[in-house]
Amino acid sequence: MKVEVIKTKNYIVYFEDDCGFTFIHCDCMKWSKTVKNQLKIDFDKLFKFYKKDIYAIHEIGDTKHEKFISIFGFEYLKDFVGLDGKARQMFVRRT
Repeated sequence: MKVEVIKTKNYIVYFEDDCGFTFIHCDCMKWSKTVKNQLKIDFDKLFKFYKKDIYAIHEIGDTKHEKFISIFGFEYLKDFVGLDGKARQMFVRRT
């Protein structure tokens, strides 16, 4: 189950626990340089407060998402195949 951890008019950030691992999701309703800068501030506060590794799933070939997770400090961890048989990548932002 996803739980909202940040909510603004421009984006909502969720955490989802799966087998003891915390995954992050972000729905952006608007994107601009100002929104990116505010989201970076909010992410930094969240990561400083949470103090555990946070994981992100990346759909291979989604260049916008790959840039997004890089901007926010996530590092490649591994490739994996989902239950649907689709290859994906896992990224992590370590504490």
